[in-house]
Amino acid sequence: MAQILAKRELISGHIAWVAMSEVADGDMSIGNYQAREKSIQQASHSLERLHPGLEVPPINNWSYLTQVHGVQILEVTGDDIVRGDDGDALVTTLEKSVLTVQVADCVPISLISEGGAIAIAHAGWRGLLKGVLEETSNNLSATKPGKQTAVIGPHIGPCCYEFGREELDQFIQKFGISAEASTKINSNSLNLSAVAERICEQKGIEIIRKDSSCTSCLAGTKYWSFRFNSTELRQCLFAWIEKK
Repeated sequence: MAQILAKRELISGHIAWVAMSEVADGDMSIGNYQAREKSIQQASHSLERLHPGLEVPPINNWSYLTQVHGVQILEVTGDDIVRGDDGDALVTTLEKSVLTVQVADCVPISLISEGGAIAIAHAGWRGLLKGVLEETSNNLSATKPGKQTAVIGPHIGPCCYEFGREELDQFIQKFGISAEASTKINSNSLNLSAVAERICEQKGIEIIRKDSSCTSCLAGTKYWSFRFNSTELRQCLFAWIEKK
């Protein structure tokens, strides 16, 4: 069932919520809207049962992207929501406007500004190399200046993420030796979590929650993993702010 990864009271007078769906909630991929709608309802009901008094915003307030492993960031403003536009990050200052990122191994991240704004980013290896997390932080800062905190959702761990030597060397050159790891069978692997942590450290972003669950190790039981079985199904990190 869906779980709350973080609840944070902001200086702006808002509360920021960051949550994560699981296999039990259903498929959150954008290819089948009816299935996604049912899964959103299931995840919302799960959270509201577990947290009496919580009201997850309705499905009409949920924005989603067609993720392209790039650095394009879209802002959700006014009465508009984003429905499938190309991009890999969303930012908003709107209350009860839910931002979502669909994943099945990539790192889902939410950035929160104490000034009263929230963002999500889809951080696969290509996006991390291109700077999607740094650009999301910059955009959030321009939207609402203030201290930023980060919530890192479950993603594939270095135990299972075998990675090519040439691309791995690019990560080491850019982010340091902590990007390199080994799989359970002693192959070269990429430590996505270490890369995200390094970027947050460089940007002065405090990580208030990191879910270190490996999506491949838990494939089919708690999360879906593309690396495990090439599934088209997705879980989703979703986040919003509301007035206290």
